Amino acid sequence: MKTPSKDFIDLICREYGDSYNDEVEDSSPGGLDWKPGKKANHKSLVAFQRELKGKGIEISTGKIRKILITGNLWSTERSREVGALYETLTEPKPDGEGLSADEARKRIAKELELSQGMVTMLLPYDRVVYGVPGKSSNAVRCDRSRSKRRAGSVSSSPAGMQTETGGKGFR
Repeated sequence: MKTPSKDFIDLICREYGDSYNDEVEDSSPGGLDWKPGKKANHKSLVAFQRELKGKGIEISTGKIRKILITGNLWSTERSREVGALYETLTEPKPDGEGLSADEARKRIAKELELSQGMVTMLLPYDRVVYGVPGKSSNAVRCDRSRSKRRAGSVSSSPAGMQTETGGKGFR
């Protein structure tokens, strides 16, 4: 699964039914609210992952965290720091554009000494996801092309270019 649909994100957020913000609850080992043997006030990602598995949904704790960050239900000092840097770096500047998303993630990874994967994991999903209204113009064009291909009115040339064939093969 790459980018989940908005419906899937909403489902996972509803199922979590909780939120975590380390500014409110610092239950990490050594944190102000941490006591050996005392349960945290929020549901752990691992416990939630097991819960989902029992319902037939198998996804990693990293994917769960990213979905909860997207749904504003998971916030840590690190995720806020990464998010703020990302916004700053990608924001258009008076003298030109901000960095591309990829360049911003690379710079954040270097600056915070994190892997690019971890930086990506700590940011909310930012692309239009499948199955929701408001498709991009490219997505609309791809859908139209797929429909034509299924109807047999378009085939691919040997060079990979699509040609109108009226369902009769190559011209």
